[in-house]
Parts: sequence; C-alpha cells; structure tokens
Amino acid sequence: MKPGIVGWLDGKLVDWRLISVSPLSHSFNRASAVFEVMSVVSTPGGPAVFCLEEHLQRFLSSASQAFMKIPFTAEVIRRAVIETSHANGLKSGIVKCYAYHPDIDVGPATPETTTVAVFCLDFSALGIPHDKYAHPIRLGVSSLRKLHPQTAAVHAKITGNYANGFLARMEARGRGYDEALMLDLDGFVAEAPTANIFLASSGVVVTPPDECVLPGITRKVVMDVLGDMGVQVRKQPIRVEDLGSFDEGFLSGTLRHVQPLAQIEDCVFACPGPITASLLDRMQEVYEGTAERYRHLLTYLS
Repeated sequence: MKPGIVGWLDGKLVDWRLISVSPLSHSFNRASAVFEVMSVVSTPGGPAVFCLEEHLQRFLSSASQAFMKIPFTAEVIRRAVIETSHANGLKSGIVKCYAYHPDIDVGPATPETTTVAVFCLDFSALGIPHDKYAHPIRLGVSSLRKLHPQTAAVHAKITGNYANGFLARMEARGRGYDEALMLDLDGFVAEAPTANIFLASSGVVVTPPDECVLPGITRKVVMDVLGDMGVQVRKQPIRVEDLGSFDEGFLSGTLRHVQPLAQIEDCVFACPGPITASLLDRMQEVYEGTAERYRHLLTYLS
C-alpha cells in the first residue's frame, strides 16, 4: 500500500504500519477476532459508505456472538469510519473494522482486553481496479462443506469461520475455477466463501435459506430490488443435481455488489441473463443514490 495511510486504533488516528498484533495474542492463536467489511462507492453527490448502519449493527452482533465486549458504541465507531475515510481521502474503496483480543495467550486463558481498529482504504492505494468483480465468474463445487450452525456461530463474522471458505477457495482455484461453491452438511447449495448465491429459472429467483449462510446485507438489498422489479424471490433448498435447470445466476456481496455467474462445474449459464442484466442496472442506481427508495442506505462522506 502507499505510504501516508492512517488507521483508527482505540480512538486515535495512527500510521497504519504501527497497528500490529502479536502472533502470541489470543485472537491470532484462537482466530477469535470479529470484523466487518463495508463498501465506499463513488456517487454524483460524492463518496458514500453503503449500508453503514447495517454493517455497524452486524459488527456489534458478531462481537456479542463471540462473547466479546467492545469498549465503544456504534456511534463512536461510526464517527471513526467517517474520520478515517476523510483522513485517507477516500473516493471509492473499502472499510474494514476489527475487534480483537491482544492479550498474550499461551494456554486456554479467557481474554480480558478488546482492541478496535478501523481501516478505510481507497482502491487506488491498494492497487485494485474498482471493477475487479465486474467480470463473470466460474464456480467449482468444493469437497469441503459449509460450517453447520450447531458447530459455529455461522451468522457472525468471526475470523475463525473463514478458514473454511479459504480452504474451499484454494481447492477450487487449484481446479481452474475462479471461486468455490460450498454445500451444507446435507449436500444442498449454501454459498460462496464470501458471497451469497442466487439462481434464476422461468422468471423466478431462488437463494438458499438463512440457516447455513451468512444473511448478507447486500443480499437483503438485492432481494428488495428484485421485488421492486416484480421478480419473485424464494428462499429454498437447492440441490446440486438441479443446477443445470437454472437459466442464469449471480453472486452478491459487499465488494462484489452483483457478479454474474458464467458457470458452475459443467453447468453453463446465460451471462448475464435478462434478470441479472436488469438487476445490475437497478443496483447501479442504488449505489449512485438515484433510486429514491434506497437513498437512506448511503452515508455521504463529503
């Protein structure tokens, strides 16, 4: 990353290079940190954080599910996001919030301290093109199953949960695919490692039930927009053997927004199909702030 970038650490702006975590810390050893990712979008009215309030609430919910007490209110963290974005001149990019235990842990100790860090990074500083996720994507079905809700807090963004998806992604890329598609323990479609999945046939869109997936914030917006378009959306189990019956599909996520599906294993889809193409146009209006109903989802930084 470029020099001169600052982060927010427990109430103070500091050089991001000074924010570090010991390998002996509880959160490094036990993967007990919680985090949240937000998208900063470029709009005619200036840069804005998309769904800031919803992401803050999920951040606090993740901490609660991890039995972690965050020493700051949602309002303090909200101001930290805006302050850090201003300090880094954010125009289009990413916000990442972390809460972690810095306590040294060489045994099964109960952590006593929680630190909060906020990073607001422009895509230009990261060397990432703003349209990184605009291209169609090919998925390979992973042999690794999605964590079951009785084995982990799957609705929380706890770092330990993400080893599951990371391994699935590496497996899929080793097979020549762009990303993994994970199944639940019963063999039904769950989600991609960091994205929800939607599939469409005969004008109806289906997405897996909430039980084994992270109910994405972007997923909820997408479902609302599809409803506005007059498209029926159903949450229902999806069998792998039925993937070939769908005409089109897409992933949704904080940074992906809406990404068309080109292929899952041997199943090739219209890409983008008519529903996906229309949704891409509607979601662009949402992100630009020109869709009146969804304007409240934008927190402007200017």
